[in-house]
Amino acid sequence: MRRAAASVLLVICVLCLGFSVAKAETRDYEKIYKDTVARWTRSVTVQESFAVSALFWNEEVTQAWVAKYGKENLLSSEEELAYHRDFIQRERLNRYLVFEVTLKKLKGAPLYPLRFAQNTYLVDDKGRKIFPADYDKGFEEKILREFTGKIFFPRFDKDGNPFITPETRYIVLHLSQLSPEASLFAHEVELRFDHPYIPPDFSRPEWKPVLEEEILRLEERLKDLEYRKKQLEENLRQLEEEERRVQERLEELKRQRGQ
Repeated sequence: MRRAAASVLLVICVLCLGFSVAKAETRDYEKIYKDTVARWTRSVTVQESFAVSALFWNEEVTQAWVAKYGKENLLSSEEELAYHRDFIQRERLNRYLVFEVTLKKLKGAPLYPLRFAQNTYLVDDKGRKIFPADYDKGFEEKILREFTGKIFFPRFDKDGNPFITPETRYIVLHLSQLSPEASLFAHEVELRFDHPYIPPDFSRPEWKPVLEEEILRLEERLKDLEYRKKQLEENLRQLEEEERRVQERLEELKRQRGQ
């Protein structure tokens, strides 16, 4: 009797284990990825004329993509880990905050972003602002229907501090002057991401930037300083020109008074 009961119990255990394995094997990684993408995508439609959406490629989205890719391609855990590392480095997620942005014309004139690098930026809940370090050049072209590209923001501000920290309550992606139409030209798009900090897996020692990465970061910093220097020089030139005009007008008025 005891032997029969033990046999029944063993069968039940095997069945339960089989159900658990089956449940694990039928996990829908495609759905997990889509749900994660939806959680980190923000969209807005402007006067039914054009739409803007942005996916924040943080570590949560990256992990969901890697899990989906690993399942579809039957990767081992070691292969999936290697793919994860390579994906982060290839997509430059270890050096930048990456947003995949789609601009879509719905009606009216084609979209034609003006001075995209100057009119696109990230701002956090403390008012700190950073501009793109790089972006797909299609954002500077005329968009007849739709364009999707990536925008890369530095992970650190000009003082070397992380832009997103565990204390960051939200960040907002700003885009403006996307349409040449007069009624839309000044419209500013704001896409807000709450609680954006996700502990990055690439903080592991084997994923830390190597010397070459540090060289690239400093080269980009130098380019930013050179750009800001040119802006200051241009501002100075304009001020000097304005000063010259004011001085000439002042002398002219003094001559008129003397007459």
